[in-house]
Amino acid sequence: MSRSGIVFLTIISTIAGIVLVYVVDVPLPVVVSLGFGALCLIWLIVLLTLPWNVYFQAHALIHEIRVSRERGMTVPPEREAEARRIAVRMRRAAVAAHLVSAALLAVITYFSGETVGYYFAVFYLLATFLRPAGAWFAHLRGRMTTMLEEVRYPREDAVALAERVAALEARATELAERLDALVPETRAGLHAATARADDLDRRLDAVGRKFEDSLSRLTDNQEVLSGIKAFLRLIRSETA
Repeated sequence: MSRSGIVFLTIISTIAGIVLVYVVDVPLPVVVSLGFGALCLIWLIVLLTLPWNVYFQAHALIHEIRVSRERGMTVPPEREAEARRIAVRMRRAAVAAHLVSAALLAVITYFSGETVGYYFAVFYLLATFLRPAGAWFAHLRGRMTTMLEEVRYPREDAVALAERVAALEARATELAERLDALVPETRAGLHAATARADDLDRRLDAVGRKFEDSLSRLTDNQEVLSGIKAFLRLIRSETA
């Protein structure tokens, strides 16, 4: 039971006691006995809930650690050791709380003369065995549910998926290293290609200039040839 639930029950019990005393005219000893019984019931619920829940949760964690290791998963040993320490402490605390509560109730009942405390003392002692028994059946039910889920979604699939992801990560790391190694070579090749392109541009410029010079000389020669032909035609006409 949560803390808010306990506070709510306490408030309701107090209000009910006030109503019984001042409205219904119930004798005060009877109301005190009822309040004492309600308080014992709330404390019994607390004993059956808080320490035992932590104890069984620690055992469930130990079981899951074993299963994970059987499937090849790595779990630090410190976690299992810590879970075992918590389980032992909670078991001792739960049993001690039941025994101490039963003893206190028996002593209070003996001196107060109210027999209702003996019943709650017996309930406290019986709950020491009933709570583990109920939790054991709940554990069996949870185990069956877990086995059913493992049949539907085996843990081997999760392990295989994790291995594939690890392989892909290793492959990606290898490719990244190769790319990093190729960067200097790529830069050197780019610089060499740029230098060759610049040299080719210079050669093309030189060839272009030579071609222009050749065209210029060819044009000059054509003018000389035209002059010679005109001179020959002049001589031929005079001879005729």
